[in-house]
This record gives sequence, C-alpha cells and structure tokens, in this order.
Amino acid sequence: MKSFLIAVAALAVISVLGLDYAAGVDSFTARPDGDGITLEWHSQIESGITSYTVQRSDVQTPDDFQNAGNVAATGSNSYYKFHDSPVSAAPLAGQNNNFHTLSDAFRYRLQINLSSGDISYSQTVNVTKPSSGVRRTWGMIKEMFH
Repeated sequence: MKSFLIAVAALAVISVLGLDYAAGVDSFTARPDGDGITLEWHSQIESGITSYTVQRSDVQTPDDFQNAGNVAATGSNSYYKFHDSPVSAAPLAGQNNNFHTLSDAFRYRLQINLSSGDISYSQTVNVTKPSSGVRRTWGMIKEMFH
C-alpha cells in the first residue's frame, strides 16, 4: 500500500509540475515507407498534452531539427501514426566537393506541447531510407570524375 501511494504521489508531481511528459510516450518508431518515413508511437498519460510536433533532422546536421508536422493529442493510451512525405535525400557523393552517404539517414523526435505552453521531447529515433539503384549508380559515376 505504501509503495502504491508513493507511485501515485510521483505521478501527481509529474502532472502538476509538467516535469517529464516524454515518459508518457512509449514505442516511438520510424521506418521507410514509399517516398517517405512513417512514424508510430503510443501514449500513456496525456494529461496536459495538447499536441505532438514531429521533428526531423538529417545525419549531416543531427541537432538541427525542423518541424515536419503536427498531430493533435487524442487522450491517454492512444496510438498515433504520421507519414512524413516526401523526404528527400542528402546530396549525391561528389556534389559541392563534399562526400555524403548514398543513403538517406534521418533522425526524428517528438516535441510534446503542453497546455501550459511548456514543451518536452521524446527520445530520438534514427531511420535510413535506402537510395534507389539509379541514384547510387549516378553517384558512383560522378565520384569517379571528381
């Protein structure tokens, strides 16, 4: 009984102070899907959460997250799916005298928007969208002449 009361009290502190709302998001995943990336997540407790902003960065600038879209919160214990499309590739190898990987590697996170105006962030997930064979071949040909 005592540990139950401590757990309830801890949850109340999180709810009241808006501390770690990212703990309310679990199973956050990203996978390539056609011309984009599909993200899925499940919420636990959404008390005070108004929406989620999906943010993306690429491996060349991993800490420069850009907003990809917004999803309204629907209530505790909800499942969400967001398709970020179209997602374009990093420059081909040899362009602008820089070498870039021949696959599209991205990082995603959720910005958790609270009714108080505060924000919190989920963990970051990485996903690689395979490049087409034509893109890889053209990149290799260009690299031979630079």
